[in-house]
Amino acid sequence: MEFTRLVGTRRSIRWFKSWEPVARESIQRILEHTRWTTCPGNLQPWRAIVVYRDELSEEDRDLLLKADNWQGAHVQAPVWIYWYADIEAARPEAFVRNTHDLLDVGAIPAAYGWARDTIKAAIQEGVETPEGMASIQEILHNMPPEVSAMMAYSETVGACAVSTLAAFNEGLGTCLHTIARPSFQDKVKQVLGVPERFIPVWNQLVGVPAESMAAGGQRPRQPFEETFFWGRYGQPMERDDKVVEQLTIDGLLQAPAPLPQRWEELRFLTRMYGYPED
Repeated sequence: MEFTRLVGTRRSIRWFKSWEPVARESIQRILEHTRWTTCPGNLQPWRAIVVYRDELSEEDRDLLLKADNWQGAHVQAPVWIYWYADIEAARPEAFVRNTHDLLDVGAIPAAYGWARDTIKAAIQEGVETPEGMASIQEILHNMPPEVSAMMAYSETVGACAVSTLAAFNEGLGTCLHTIARPSFQDKVKQVLGVPERFIPVWNQLVGVPAESMAAGGQRPRQPFEETFFWGRYGQPMERDDKVVEQLTIDGLLQAPAPLPQRWEELRFLTRMYGYPED
């Protein structure tokens, strides 16, 4: 799908055809796309465990579902991708190693001051970097573990955003759930064999949608002028109506929720899956 229309069409799908399988190749393609997303320092701290619901033992399946309070979308989705952030992947020594790799392939400019010795001195000894280069001596030298955790978590969130787009590009439905309520996080880690240091980020549910891909229309968003500013905070960036018109033609801006017949669709799905009707 063309990128602009893909972004405009993506929805959080919460009704899945629980009986329809998802090809392993589709999951691989989702993860291949996610692998190439941007990441400062090329740290790539995300780790994903792919779980096919019907391949689990009954005991493990019930525990993972109970950890998410048996939410309907989780029960229905045939594939669960558990996204974690690895703190060790965002430690200063990892930054040294990965930026050296970037330097070796010409991805960061030596002309700006980036060099192996400069990188190591800044991170390991706190030596001031030359003008034109990032001040990594203030960011990474003696960086506490909690900052590494924050960095690993935030970068994994960004990877999940790409993963949801990639799933929609496959023609699949997807949404993000918390991995588990706090009292179950350790139990979920045990089931998945996840190291203690990993930080839970999202559980991405994937499957064939039972609801329409439009899922009732485009969700509400904060006003453009209250979100984006020009020059300084408090000075709204004005929207150009011509840009809005073209983005509507290109498919980014679509009909807002609720679309006609959305409530009928939801009533049908409610009856089909046996949930109580209002």
